[in-house]
Amino acid sequence: MPKPDAMIGMAAFQLSTFTSEAVVELAATTLRKHGLRAAELLCLANVLGSRRRGALGYPSKERATKIGKLMEDFQLSIHGPYAISLTTKDPKMLQNSRTHLTRCLRLADAVGASHVTFHAGSRRGGQTVRNRVQQRLQEVMVKCEKENITAVPAPEVGGKIASFGDFEEVCAVAGNSGCLFCWDVAHDFARGGDVISEAGLLRRIELIEQHIDLSRWRLPVHISGIVAGRRGEVRHAPLGEGSGVPWRLFLSVLREQKFLDKVVIICESKATKRDGFDFRVEEALKLKAFVDSGEIDKEYRPSRPQLTQFLSQDSVESEPEE
Repeated sequence: MPKPDAMIGMAAFQLSTFTSEAVVELAATTLRKHGLRAAELLCLANVLGSRRRGALGYPSKERATKIGKLMEDFQLSIHGPYAISLTTKDPKMLQNSRTHLTRCLRLADAVGASHVTFHAGSRRGGQTVRNRVQQRLQEVMVKCEKENITAVPAPEVGGKIASFGDFEEVCAVAGNSGCLFCWDVAHDFARGGDVISEAGLLRRIELIEQHIDLSRWRLPVHISGIVAGRRGEVRHAPLGEGSGVPWRLFLSVLREQKFLDKVVIICESKATKRDGFDFRVEEALKLKAFVDSGEIDKEYRPSRPQLTQFLSQDSVESEPEE
Protein backbone atom coordinates (compact mmCIF):
# COMPACT_ATOMS: atom_id res chain seq x y z
CA MET A 1 0.00 0.00 0.00
CA PRO A 2 1.46 3.42 -0.94
CA LYS A 3 2.10 5.84 1.89
CA PRO A 4 -0.59 8.51 2.31
CA ASP A 5 0.32 12.09 1.54
CA ALA A 6 0.42 12.97 5.24
CA MET A 7 1.49 16.43 6.38
CA ILE A 8 2.71 16.24 9.96
CA GLY A 9 4.51 18.91 11.96
CA MET A 10 4.62 20.83 15.21
CA ALA A 11 4.58 24.24 16.83
CA ALA A 12 7.87 25.60 15.51
CA PHE A 13 8.65 29.00 17.06
CA GLN A 14 7.21 32.28 18.32
CA LEU A 15 6.47 34.73 15.51
CA SER A 16 7.09 38.26 16.75
CA THR A 17 9.32 41.29 16.39
CA PHE A 18 12.04 39.25 18.13
CA THR A 19 12.03 36.29 15.71
CA SER A 20 15.51 35.97 14.21
CA GLU A 21 16.48 34.40 10.91
CA ALA A 22 18.76 32.05 12.85
CA VAL A 23 15.78 30.64 14.76
CA VAL A 24 13.77 30.22 11.56
CA GLU A 25 16.63 28.56 9.68
CA LEU A 26 17.30 26.15 12.55
CA ALA A 27 13.63 25.15 12.69
CA ALA A 28 13.39 24.72 8.93
CA THR A 29 16.60 22.68 8.73
CA THR A 30 15.54 20.37 11.56
CA LEU A 31 12.05 19.82 10.18
CA ARG A 32 13.42 19.02 6.72
CA LYS A 33 16.00 16.63 8.18
CA HIS A 34 13.27 14.58 9.84
CA GLY A 35 10.73 14.74 7.01
CA LEU A 36 8.24 16.87 8.92
CA ARG A 37 6.25 18.93 6.44
CA ALA A 38 4.15 21.31 8.52
CA ALA A 39 4.79 24.03 11.08
CA GLU A 40 2.59 26.26 13.21
CA LEU A 41 4.00 29.69 14.04
CA LEU A 42 2.91 31.02 17.41
CA CYS A 43 1.51 34.47 18.19
CA LEU A 44 -0.04 33.35 21.48
CA ALA A 45 1.09 36.31 23.58
CA ASN A 46 1.48 38.98 20.90
CA VAL A 47 0.23 42.43 21.83
CA LEU A 48 -1.15 45.39 19.93
CA GLY A 49 0.69 48.70 19.79
CA SER A 50 2.76 48.17 22.92
CA ARG A 51 6.30 49.46 23.28
CA ARG A 52 6.80 47.88 26.68
CA ARG A 53 10.14 46.23 27.07
CA GLY A 54 9.94 42.56 26.18
CA ALA A 55 6.41 42.75 24.76
CA LEU A 56 5.88 40.49 21.76
CA GLY A 57 4.75 42.71 18.91
CA TYR A 58 3.83 41.53 15.43
CA PRO A 59 6.59 41.52 12.80
CA SER A 60 6.27 43.80 9.78
CA LYS A 61 4.93 42.50 6.49
CA GLU A 62 8.43 42.70 5.01
CA ARG A 63 9.88 40.69 7.89
CA ALA A 64 7.11 38.12 7.67
CA THR A 65 7.69 37.73 3.93
CA LYS A 66 11.38 36.94 4.55
CA ILE A 67 10.42 34.35 7.17
CA GLY A 68 7.94 32.83 4.74
CA LYS A 69 10.60 32.43 2.07
CA LEU A 70 12.81 30.53 4.50
CA MET A 71 9.93 28.11 5.12
CA GLU A 72 8.22 28.11 1.74
CA ASP A 73 8.38 24.30 1.42
CA PHE A 74 6.26 23.75 4.53
CA GLN A 75 2.52 23.79 5.11
CA LEU A 76 2.32 26.77 7.46
CA SER A 77 -0.28 28.03 9.88
CA ILE A 78 -0.40 30.67 12.60
CA HIS A 79 -1.86 30.27 16.08
CA GLY A 80 -3.46 33.54 17.11
CA PRO A 81 -3.26 35.14 20.58
CA TYR A 82 -5.26 33.92 23.54
CA ALA A 83 -6.62 37.47 23.74
CA ILE A 84 -9.01 36.78 20.84
CA SER A 85 -12.67 36.27 21.74
CA LEU A 86 -15.51 36.19 19.23
CA THR A 87 -18.04 35.44 21.96
CA THR A 88 -17.54 38.57 24.05
CA LYS A 89 -20.15 41.28 24.48
CA ASP A 90 -17.55 43.81 25.62
CA PRO A 91 -17.05 46.34 22.77
CA LYS A 92 -13.38 47.04 23.56
CA MET A 93 -12.50 43.35 23.85
CA LEU A 94 -14.33 42.65 20.60
CA GLN A 95 -12.48 45.43 18.77
CA ASN A 96 -9.13 44.16 20.07
CA SER A 97 -10.09 40.63 19.05
CA ARG A 98 -10.96 41.72 15.53
CA THR A 99 -7.71 43.66 15.26
CA HIS A 100 -5.66 40.69 16.48
CA LEU A 101 -7.39 38.31 14.09
CA THR A 102 -7.03 40.65 11.12
CA ARG A 103 -3.37 41.25 11.95
CA CYS A 104 -2.77 37.51 12.13
CA LEU A 105 -4.53 36.89 8.82
CA ARG A 106 -2.45 39.54 7.07
CA LEU A 107 0.64 38.03 8.66
CA ALA A 108 -0.44 34.56 7.52
CA ASP A 109 -0.77 35.84 3.98
CA ALA A 110 2.72 37.33 4.15
CA VAL A 111 4.39 34.12 5.37
CA GLY A 112 2.33 31.90 3.07
CA ALA A 113 0.21 30.26 5.76
CA SER A 114 -3.18 28.80 4.87
CA HIS A 115 -5.04 29.66 8.07
CA VAL A 116 -5.02 31.19 11.54
CA THR A 117 -6.02 28.89 14.38
CA PHE A 118 -7.48 30.57 17.48
CA HIS A 119 -9.69 29.93 20.49
CA ALA A 120 -13.08 31.46 19.78
CA GLY A 121 -13.97 32.47 23.33
CA SER A 122 -14.57 31.49 26.91
CA ARG A 123 -18.32 30.90 26.75
CA ARG A 124 -19.90 27.66 25.59
CA GLY A 125 -23.06 26.47 23.86
CA GLY A 126 -26.35 28.19 23.28
CA GLN A 127 -27.75 29.29 19.96
CA THR A 128 -27.24 32.98 20.79
CA VAL A 129 -23.51 32.53 21.33
CA ARG A 130 -23.22 30.27 18.29
CA ASN A 131 -24.94 32.84 16.09
CA ARG A 132 -22.68 35.56 17.46
CA VAL A 133 -19.53 33.64 16.56
CA GLN A 134 -20.86 32.76 13.12
CA GLN A 135 -21.80 36.36 12.32
CA ARG A 136 -18.38 37.62 13.38
CA LEU A 137 -16.58 34.95 11.36
CA GLN A 138 -18.64 35.91 8.32
CA GLU A 139 -17.61 39.54 8.83
CA VAL A 140 -13.96 38.48 8.95
CA MET A 141 -14.37 36.50 5.73
CA VAL A 142 -15.86 39.54 4.00
CA LYS A 143 -12.90 41.62 5.16
CA CYS A 144 -10.48 38.99 3.85
CA GLU A 145 -12.18 39.05 0.46
CA LYS A 146 -12.02 42.85 0.27
CA GLU A 147 -8.29 42.82 1.12
CA ASN A 148 -7.54 39.81 -1.12
CA ILE A 149 -6.28 37.84 1.89
CA THR A 150 -6.13 34.15 1.00
CA ALA A 151 -5.55 32.86 4.55
CA VAL A 152 -8.71 32.07 6.48
CA PRO A 153 -9.71 31.88 10.16
CA ALA A 154 -9.89 28.45 11.81
CA PRO A 155 -11.61 28.49 15.23
CA GLU A 156 -10.49 25.60 17.39
CA VAL A 157 -12.55 22.96 19.18
CA GLY A 158 -12.38 24.13 22.80
CA GLY A 159 -10.79 22.00 25.50
CA LYS A 160 -12.79 23.19 28.50
CA ILE A 161 -16.47 22.47 28.97
CA ALA A 162 -17.12 26.22 29.30
CA SER A 163 -15.25 27.07 26.09
CA PHE A 164 -16.83 27.62 22.71
CA GLY A 165 -17.29 25.11 21.33
CA ASP A 166 -17.67 21.35 20.92
CA PHE A 167 -16.82 19.57 17.68
CA GLU A 168 -20.23 19.74 16.04
CA GLU A 169 -20.91 23.41 16.71
CA VAL A 170 -17.44 24.62 15.67
CA CYS A 171 -17.58 22.50 12.50
CA ALA A 172 -21.04 23.83 11.61
CA VAL A 173 -20.22 27.47 12.38
CA ALA A 174 -17.04 27.33 10.30
CA GLY A 175 -18.85 25.68 7.42
CA ASN A 176 -21.66 28.22 7.47
CA SER A 177 -19.06 31.01 7.48
CA GLY A 178 -17.08 29.56 4.57
CA CYS A 179 -13.87 29.09 6.52
CA LEU A 180 -11.91 26.32 8.25
CA PHE A 181 -11.91 25.05 11.80
CA CYS A 182 -9.23 23.28 13.80
CA TRP A 183 -10.08 19.81 15.07
CA ASP A 184 -8.09 19.58 18.28
CA VAL A 185 -8.49 15.88 19.05
CA ALA A 186 -7.17 16.20 22.61
CA HIS A 187 -9.59 19.04 23.34
CA ASP A 188 -12.44 17.04 21.80
CA PHE A 189 -11.52 14.10 24.06
CA ALA A 190 -11.18 16.25 27.18
CA ARG A 191 -14.69 17.66 26.91
CA GLY A 192 -16.23 14.21 26.43
CA GLY A 193 -16.39 13.99 22.63
CA ASP A 194 -16.53 10.50 21.17
CA VAL A 195 -13.05 10.12 19.75
CA ILE A 196 -12.45 6.84 21.60
CA SER A 197 -14.49 4.73 19.16
CA GLU A 198 -14.27 4.15 15.44
CA ALA A 199 -17.94 5.07 15.08
CA GLY A 200 -17.39 8.41 16.79
CA LEU A 201 -14.45 9.27 14.56
CA LEU A 202 -16.32 8.21 11.41
CA ARG A 203 -19.22 10.48 12.40
CA ARG A 204 -16.79 13.39 12.73
CA ILE A 205 -15.27 12.72 9.32
CA GLU A 206 -18.78 12.65 7.88
CA LEU A 207 -19.58 16.05 9.44
CA ILE A 208 -16.33 17.54 8.12
CA GLU A 209 -17.15 16.39 4.60
CA GLN A 210 -20.65 17.87 4.93
CA HIS A 211 -19.54 21.29 6.16
CA ILE A 212 -15.96 22.06 5.05
CA ASP A 213 -14.72 22.59 1.49
CA LEU A 214 -11.89 20.07 1.39
CA SER A 215 -11.28 20.79 -2.29
CA ARG A 216 -9.75 24.12 -1.25
CA TRP A 217 -7.93 23.32 1.97
CA ARG A 218 -6.55 20.65 4.22
CA LEU A 219 -8.33 20.55 7.56
CA PRO A 220 -6.14 21.68 10.49
CA VAL A 221 -5.76 19.01 13.18
CA HIS A 222 -4.06 19.38 16.57
CA ILE A 223 -3.20 16.31 18.62
CA SER A 224 -1.36 15.59 21.85
CA GLY A 225 -1.81 13.86 25.15
CA ILE A 226 -3.98 15.67 27.67
CA VAL A 227 -4.90 15.63 31.33
CA ALA A 228 -8.67 15.95 31.65
CA GLY A 229 -10.87 16.71 34.63
CA ARG A 230 -14.49 17.40 35.44
CA ARG A 231 -14.38 20.73 33.59
CA GLY A 232 -12.49 19.38 30.59
CA GLU A 233 -8.90 20.23 29.72
CA VAL A 234 -6.47 20.67 32.59
CA ARG A 235 -3.21 20.68 30.62
CA HIS A 236 -1.60 19.19 27.54
CA ALA A 237 0.72 16.20 27.94
CA PRO A 238 3.01 14.01 25.83
CA LEU A 239 1.42 11.48 23.49
CA GLY A 240 0.31 8.39 25.38
CA GLU A 241 0.33 10.18 28.73
CA GLY A 242 -2.35 12.02 30.66
CA SER A 243 -5.93 10.75 30.41
CA GLY A 244 -5.54 8.55 27.35
CA VAL A 245 -6.07 10.40 24.03
CA PRO A 246 -6.32 7.53 21.49
CA TRP A 247 -3.92 8.92 18.91
CA ARG A 248 -3.13 5.56 17.28
CA LEU A 249 -6.83 4.81 16.85
CA PHE A 250 -7.35 8.28 15.40
CA LEU A 251 -4.54 7.92 12.84
CA SER A 252 -5.66 4.38 11.97
CA VAL A 253 -9.20 5.49 11.16
CA LEU A 254 -7.92 8.41 9.07
CA ARG A 255 -5.64 6.02 7.18
CA GLU A 256 -8.41 3.54 6.43
CA GLN A 257 -10.75 6.33 5.31
CA LYS A 258 -8.04 7.77 3.03
CA PHE A 259 -8.38 10.99 5.03
CA LEU A 260 -4.74 11.58 5.95
CA ASP A 261 -4.14 13.49 2.72
CA LYS A 262 -7.04 15.83 3.60
CA VAL A 263 -5.61 17.08 6.90
CA VAL A 264 -2.51 18.81 8.23
CA ILE A 265 -1.55 17.48 11.65
CA ILE A 266 0.23 19.63 14.24
CA CYS A 267 1.53 17.88 17.36
CA GLU A 268 0.92 20.02 20.46
CA SER A 269 2.45 17.75 23.08
CA LYS A 270 3.77 19.43 26.21
CA ALA A 271 5.76 18.20 29.18
CA THR A 272 6.46 19.94 32.45
CA LYS A 273 10.27 19.79 32.32
CA ARG A 274 11.20 19.23 28.69
CA ASP A 275 9.14 21.48 26.49
CA GLY A 276 12.03 22.49 24.25
CA PHE A 277 12.25 22.33 20.49
CA ASP A 278 13.88 18.86 20.48
CA PHE A 279 11.06 17.44 22.61
CA ARG A 280 8.43 18.79 20.20
CA VAL A 281 10.29 17.24 17.27
CA GLU A 282 10.44 13.86 19.04
CA GLU A 283 6.70 13.93 19.70
CA ALA A 284 5.83 14.84 16.10
CA LEU A 285 8.09 12.03 14.89
CA LYS A 286 6.01 9.53 16.89
CA LEU A 287 3.04 10.47 14.72
CA LYS A 288 5.08 10.29 11.53
CA ALA A 289 6.60 6.92 12.43
CA PHE A 290 3.16 5.42 13.08
CA VAL A 291 1.77 6.75 9.80
CA ASP A 292 4.82 5.61 7.83
CA SER A 293 4.64 2.13 9.37
CA GLY A 294 1.26 1.44 7.79
CA GLU A 295 0.14 -0.07 11.09
CA ILE A 296 -3.54 -0.17 12.02
CA ASP A 297 -4.33 -0.07 15.74
CA LYS A 298 -7.98 0.33 16.69
CA GLU A 299 -7.80 -0.74 20.30
CA TYR A 300 -8.59 1.97 22.82
CA ARG A 301 -6.32 1.72 25.85
CA PRO A 302 -7.36 4.25 28.49
CA SER A 303 -4.61 5.16 30.92
CA ARG A 304 -7.20 5.53 33.69
CA PRO A 305 -10.90 4.59 34.13
CA GLN A 306 -13.04 6.07 31.39
CA LEU A 307 -14.03 9.65 32.24
CA THR A 308 -16.80 10.29 29.73
CA GLN A 309 -19.58 9.69 32.25
CA PHE A 310 -18.79 13.03 33.89
CA LEU A 311 -17.01 14.78 31.01
CA SER A 312 -19.94 14.74 28.62
CA GLN A 313 -21.79 18.00 28.24
CA ASP A 314 -25.07 16.31 29.12
CA SER A 315 -23.79 15.94 32.69
CA VAL A 316 -22.96 19.63 33.04
CA GLU A 317 -25.55 22.27 33.79
CA SER A 318 -25.99 24.64 30.87
CA GLU A 319 -24.66 28.11 31.38
CA PRO A 320 -27.12 30.93 30.70
CA GLU A 321 -26.86 32.50 27.28
CA GLU A 322 -25.49 36.00 27.15
